[in-house]
Amino acid sequence: MNVESIKKFLTACQQAKRITEILPGLPDGLSPSHIRVIDTIHCLSEKGQPVKISDISKELKVTAPSITRLINELEAKHVLTKNQEQVDKRVTSLTLTTSGQTYYQIYVKEYHAQLALLFSSISEQAIQTTAATIFQAYEIMKGQETKLHTS
Repeated sequence: MNVESIKKFLTACQQAKRITEILPGLPDGLSPSHIRVIDTIHCLSEKGQPVKISDISKELKVTAPSITRLINELEAKHVLTKNQEQVDKRVTSLTLTTSGQTYYQIYVKEYHAQLALLFSSISEQAIQTTAATIFQAYEIMKGQETKLHTS
């Protein structure tokens, strides 16, 4: 891999970050992280199983304490409810409220459908390859974070 290719890749990553900054404005107090949690709860609940905090943590590859904080914020905003399981009282499952379902509909389902139309000139293969490359580069760099900062 040559240095010019790396420079071009890093510039593309900066542009990718700018793409996320173009996302639609969210209601007061909601962040993109909240929307990702809402999306994850919706998708996991579609499988017909109770959704637990550990499920969301695993799916988003984020620590349980970070997810717990987001869950508590969403509960305070009446976006989801926590339900104590009857069989094992230590287990709490999560359910989106009507507001949570509305946020999912507007900020995930409808927005992603708009982007799918907008990106229709980009091949499915190009989108999949780009996403896979970014994920792979992140994992490689994350594993070398200490070395990259001390070199």
